[in-house]
Amino acid sequence: MIRMSSPPVRLGTAAILVVAALAAALMAARPVASLPMYAARTGMTCRGCHFDPNGGGPRNTIGFTYGKQRHDLTPDPDPRWAELPASNRIGDALYLGANTRLAYIYSAHQEALDETDLSSFYQMQGTLNVVLQPMSQLAIVMARDFGEFSGDVTRDLFALIQDSGGRFAIKAGKVRPVFGLRQDEHESATRGGFLGGSTGRGGGLLPYDPRVTESGVAAHLFRGGMELAASLTNGGGAFQNKAQATAVKLMSTFPDGLLGVSGYDNFSTSNGARATRWGGYALMRVPGIPTFTVMGEIGAGTDDDGAGVKRNLLATFLEADYRLNRGVLFRGKYDFSDVNRDVPGNAAERFLLESDLTLVPFCDLKLSYRQIIPEASPNVHELVGMVYVAY
Repeated sequence: MIRMSSPPVRLGTAAILVVAALAAALMAARPVASLPMYAARTGMTCRGCHFDPNGGGPRNTIGFTYGKQRHDLTPDPDPRWAELPASNRIGDALYLGANTRLAYIYSAHQEALDETDLSSFYQMQGTLNVVLQPMSQLAIVMARDFGEFSGDVTRDLFALIQDSGGRFAIKAGKVRPVFGLRQDEHESATRGGFLGGSTGRGGGLLPYDPRVTESGVAAHLFRGGMELAASLTNGGGAFQNKAQATAVKLMSTFPDGLLGVSGYDNFSTSNGARATRWGGYALMRVPGIPTFTVMGEIGAGTDDDGAGVKRNLLATFLEADYRLNRGVLFRGKYDFSDVNRDVPGNAAERFLLESDLTLVPFCDLKLSYRQIIPEASPNVHELVGMVYVAY
């Protein structure tokens, strides 16, 4: 018997829980360098491991070594991998890398997993990364990706100009807006969302697909523990008349973590439509337990169709990760989204339990259980397995 879900946590309670947890975590931390989740254990920022200062995409030499040592900056104690002769650099100027993700999903719209609504393998990602860096001040970054649903597309494709002192970086080409926390999981409530079918999830905060790049420019300024980033992109495809998207983000290192706030605006003068977003996030490691990290984000915004119809959105998530050892990591995550706060029935929650098994370098086996609780439709249970290779 299908049971309709109970009402999820309403927006006020969800927001208070996340903000309170983040505030408590920050106040409890002690002074060291601050970082995103993987880097929170190492004292490095995202740009320490990636060519893109906003994180993600092709990895530099340090990022490659971090992956080779099974997500650690110290040599792997396993003698099979300690002297692994692998490199992503060819000659003096060329870096090559590749990512692939094969996933399996089992989904059931019932309380008991006794009837299959969906059971399928699918190729989520197949990316070739190429970086040409003839000098430290200039690089050309390209990521060509194939996905089962997206097809063969170019993701990142930009020129990166930076000074050797690490004070600024400018990107020009196919880039992503700098809004919010860039995450590996695009189905997070503050990204693309976790509702709908497996081919086109929705119900998230962003008015654009976080996996898709747009033509434009982005700039990053670094001063001490502060970073200011801004981007100007088309807000859609090229040659779509009079539509631009602007985003700005300010980040600061805190004891054992990082705190950021950002805003986004996409306005079309041709029809008056506008999408605005704002939000904040925090990442940190727990004092005294360097293998335990927490992260969270909260965001809100308004969509205006230009004809007087508006909808207000809210989304948030809170995640905790515990690294048992170099080969095993456990994750718990809570997501909440409401894509129309003025109309009942649009809120939803997701609870996620996941393990990452890194049995050999460059390869993770992810196993997940997810329960999705929409406000006005039956609950959804999902079992997900993924083989993720990142070289």
